[in-house]
Amino acid sequence: MPRIRVSETLPFSPKQIYDLVVDVGQYPQFLPWCVKSRTWDHQPNQFMAELTVSFKGIRESFQTLDIVVPEQKVEINLKSGPFQYLVSTWIFSGDQGATKVDFFIDFKFDSKMKEMIMGPVFSQVSKQMIGAFRKRAAALYGRGVQ
Repeated sequence: MPRIRVSETLPFSPKQIYDLVVDVGQYPQFLPWCVKSRTWDHQPNQFMAELTVSFKGIRESFQTLDIVVPEQKVEINLKSGPFQYLVSTWIFSGDQGATKVDFFIDFKFDSKMKEMIMGPVFSQVSKQMIGAFRKRAAALYGRGVQ
């Protein structure tokens, strides 16, 4: 049951990073393991999301309820999928000059086989998550706030 916590300060505004995290539909463009994504049931402070991930011929989808505090926080809670549990939180703090991003994820797959095959990869991908969003921000917004 991995518990992964990663923090990094990025040269982008909290709004820019928050906007990338909640734009789930774009994930397949920059997260290599994500092959499909969608959102629905948008409410003022929450939405449903579905991600389909693929690794070594194993393809799994999971649905989450994402609760948002614009430009400050995104809480991700498992609704269905190949996990016994999955919870994740993004926290954004800073100003227009830079943003400290804190990313936390805790999960456990629902079977030993999935845990053996996907567990190490999912853990590694989770640790690299902020880096993927940093690269996406640089591609969309330039090098960041100077």
